[in-house]
Amino acid sequence: SSGINAEWPLRPGKKVLGVFGAKFTLPDNFEENEDTFLELLPQLIIQFPLYFTKVESDSVIESAFFSLISMIQLLSQVDQIEQTSKDLSVAIIKDTSPRTALKSKLLGHQFNCYQPSLPSTYTLLLNVLKLIKETGTMRYVNLDINQISEWLEKWKCDVQEQRDIFRLLHEALSAINQGEKAIQALVHLLKLYAENEGVDAKSDAHICVISHIAHPNLFVMDHLLDLHPIRALDGQLSHELLQIFVSGDLNDYIEFYTHNRDFVEKLAVTHEESLCKMRLLTLSSLAQDCTEIEFHQLTDKLNLLLEDVEPFIIEAIASGLIKGKINEPEEKVLISSTINRTFKEAQWNMIKCKLELWSNNLTTIQDALKKGHYAMPIGGG
Repeated sequence: SSGINAEWPLRPGKKVLGVFGAKFTLPDNFEENEDTFLELLPQLIIQFPLYFTKVESDSVIESAFFSLISMIQLLSQVDQIEQTSKDLSVAIIKDTSPRTALKSKLLGHQFNCYQPSLPSTYTLLLNVLKLIKETGTMRYVNLDINQISEWLEKWKCDVQEQRDIFRLLHEALSAINQGEKAIQALVHLLKLYAENEGVDAKSDAHICVISHIAHPNLFVMDHLLDLHPIRALDGQLSHELLQIFVSGDLNDYIEFYTHNRDFVEKLAVTHEESLCKMRLLTLSSLAQDCTEIEFHQLTDKLNLLLEDVEPFIIEAIASGLIKGKINEPEEKVLISSTINRTFKEAQWNMIKCKLELWSNNLTTIQDALKKGHYAMPIGGG
């Protein structure tokens, strides 16, 4: 194949790309020089993907790419810079050659070259996400969801543009196995649907529900019930299953599985994985209002053999679902705290009581210090 050797200029130009078969629409008397590059630049950008099929060396292509970036930066008008940078990223993303890793690298570098304050960076981000989704690799950009949210606000993106970004972000993060971040992106997406639009995102809502259930470290899901696309699932099996994982117990799940075996078997989470998670969630509910639980209670409530109870409790403590310790001689687990599966008025009242106790204790300490002595306040804190 044709290539560029060390003697050829690295800067992409009419002569170089012409060797590759590029066609230019220019006046007959056109001369390529520093004064005419503005006229030539848009056509160089359109023809740039020829490098992917005609040049074997990645470093040569990178040099040509950065030469184009430098040429774009010489434009005097911000809107010219924005448009040409968008055109370059679109030309790269539309190319069908198999060199996706290199294209991902170039777009990542281009994205990092521009100030996020420029609205055109939206198109760059969109194309970067498309390539991450396609290649399953991310080495040149940092996808921070909160940072991206700030950028979208700064770029004054409309709702549909924001949805496009968060849907692609979810798919890109899923492709690189960043499951928890992918789920966060999906929740951001669902928040962008108003009450009368929830039905438009039912498929995304279904994915969100199953993703939460499948993720081994996500136990609190009650916040999903307030999202309009999730509400639009009401009456469907995925919504019923979500409610069980929000506030139901192991028996509720087993009954659901018995009546909807075909539905469960087709999900992207196995029945055994769901059983394991529901045991953990049921333990959390049992531990909510008590300081100790006897092993025989767990064999009954969690459908476990006695010899499996201790390893299960160790797993629950390791997951962060509960805090406590095992009293092996007395065959019980001592509970110091557990997560709240749902956060409603009772939980707010509990926080209020703890804050009031904390405030009272601080007042007691302050008064004691003023009087020149200190007495331990009653009730801890």
